[in-house]
Amino acid sequence: MAFPAVDSIRNEIRSLQPYVPGKPIEELERELGISGAIKLASNENPLGPSPHALRAIEETARAGNRYPDGSCYYLREALSAHWDVPADRIAVGSGSNDLIDVLCRIHLGPGDEAVMSNPSFVMFAIAVKVAGGTVVRVPGRNLHHDPKAMLAAVNERTKLVYFANPDNPTGTIVGRNALEDYFRHVPEHVLTILDEAYFEYVTDPDYPDGIEHLRRGRRVAVLRTFSKIHALAGLRVGYGFFTPELASMVHRVRLPFNVTTVGEAAARASLGDADQVRRSREMNATGLAYYRRELPRLGLEITPSWANFVLARFPGSAVEAARALERQGVIIRPMIPFGLAPEYARISVGSPGENERLVEVLRRIV
Repeated sequence: MAFPAVDSIRNEIRSLQPYVPGKPIEELERELGISGAIKLASNENPLGPSPHALRAIEETARAGNRYPDGSCYYLREALSAHWDVPADRIAVGSGSNDLIDVLCRIHLGPGDEAVMSNPSFVMFAIAVKVAGGTVVRVPGRNLHHDPKAMLAAVNERTKLVYFANPDNPTGTIVGRNALEDYFRHVPEHVLTILDEAYFEYVTDPDYPDGIEHLRRGRRVAVLRTFSKIHALAGLRVGYGFFTPELASMVHRVRLPFNVTTVGEAAARASLGDADQVRRSREMNATGLAYYRRELPRLGLEITPSWANFVLARFPGSAVEAARALERQGVIIRPMIPFGLAPEYARISVGSPGENERLVEVLRRIV
């Protein structure tokens, strides 16, 4: 049977540039026929999951024939106790990306706008476009968010404003006073989304806590994840704090069983392991200090970072440098997909041995 050639795909979807993740170690090793490659491209925690999480994974894997608890009741209760936020203000997703997508589907339609810094996390723009909204990019200032310029871009069509704090890919933060001033002036009809995926790495006293703005009645959604300092990136568990009404909307819109039984159990176990967080933070601080000392000696400019990676500007093409590094079994992330110039690449903090290997190879190729 012949069907008429009718194109039912939305224009917003046709124009999307897909998210390009960091190259997997297995793929590089297969391409080059090598072994022992290291990946410093995806901001993963080199320490690995908490031993408590590993035990929880083993114990709950036996129940893989059963559907998960669709409400993540016990994880939300644990998060409630840990962060002193009522459980009815908490929702859990398959990574914080899941919640970014859900919030767009709740708030955006044709003609609605979402304001974000440029550069910033690429999934913000993808989720906005998928929902049918319009992306409004506001140039950052010296690779920092510019809250005043973002406020100036807000109008009656604006539904969402995004802050990645710390930002990905720059690693920079919006300080306490700048965010406070933003909230004093942002209109009531705007939902501000604070993506705090890397917040556990920050020790700067000028860093604002998004939950405090929620407690003060601000119209804000605060997103966090178990992928970074808790080292559960492969299990995909994120969570968010909302007003009770918005949390209810999130539960209505999210897909059922969006978090696996294993992921929920591992997240609960990891949440209680303060030693895991401390050791991860200390390893990261040591790695950042090493990068700040060694990479500029090789001609790379390093953006100040409060996260578990640095944004590096190479003296030439970072794309070519990344290819040369890959031939030596080291994976970093050029930033062209994030809208930055070809000289920029993001380099994650690895273990001490991985960081030293990166620098050793860079000495030979830069």
